[in-house]
Amino acid sequence: MRMKLRYSKALMPLSLTALMAVMVASGIDAHAQTTDEAAVQVDAFPKVRITKRDCRRLVRHYASADVAYKPGVDVRGNPVVDADVNDGFAVPLPDVYEFNVTKDLSAYLDGPEDQLAADKAAAIAAERSVTATDAAVSSAALSLSGAQTVSDTAATAAKAAQTAADAAPNNAALATAATTAQATAKTAVAGLAQMQSAYDATQTAAASDDVSGALTNAQAILAAAKATGYTQNATASTASTTATQAASDSTSADTAALNAAEVVAKSEGITLNVGTVRFDIKTGAMTFNGQPLTNASEAELAAHCQAMMSAK
Repeated sequence: MRMKLRYSKALMPLSLTALMAVMVASGIDAHAQTTDEAAVQVDAFPKVRITKRDCRRLVRHYASADVAYKPGVDVRGNPVVDADVNDGFAVPLPDVYEFNVTKDLSAYLDGPEDQLAADKAAAIAAERSVTATDAAVSSAALSLSGAQTVSDTAATAAKAAQTAADAAPNNAALATAATTAQATAKTAVAGLAQMQSAYDATQTAAASDDVSGALTNAQAILAAAKATGYTQNATASTASTTATQAASDSTSADTAALNAAEVVAKSEGITLNVGTVRFDIKTGAMTFNGQPLTNASEAELAAHCQAMMSAK
């Protein structure tokens, strides 16, 4: 018996085997027509015909009227104004989208270990920087304090010398000593002002983690203080030595941190291209490296229908 079957437009894709089973079970009328009381033999394996039109219906999906989008109306059918009331700019979209699936290889190239080492080196460098700038400020403060003492002493000496000279106006030696003391005091005051400026610069450099700048200004203060007659005591000497060594340690730590960061940078961004996904908006077809990513039954039915529709 040959039979032509029709199906609802809402019928979803299903396997060809399952389709035939349903159609045989529900659609075949095996009534025997008797004209002369003789039973008409029916084929043991009934045949079912699937037309091209049936295939078109099976492989396509039709949205129900109550869920399909209708421009210009709301869900209750009432007219509404379109969202784009000014016919705004429309962005043209491609019919086919492609994107790569990649794998980050840094985990296989000691990436986490290198990153950990780089982070540790950076932390050490930051700590050494703070230590060095603090040492520079401490040394500068001691030098400035010593210079202040020298200046105060010079001012006191100048005042005393001038008092002595005033008490003996005819004493040329006392007059000369007063003049010399006054000059020394003025030099000390002038040097102290320059050192105060350098000390401010030391603090500014320290606040910005500029180890080199902080040490340079601290050493300049020490040199200026010595020029006014300042002599370092044991504490001040140790402070200046510590500042110099701390700056050297900070520089070494910075170099180590930079090297560690370069090692990490070499493994960053190294990825393996696993494959390419391609999605066709119009047909809904999706492939990975050319292989379909659709349901197996749908693919089977589509293949059969394609062959049928291609036949002449």
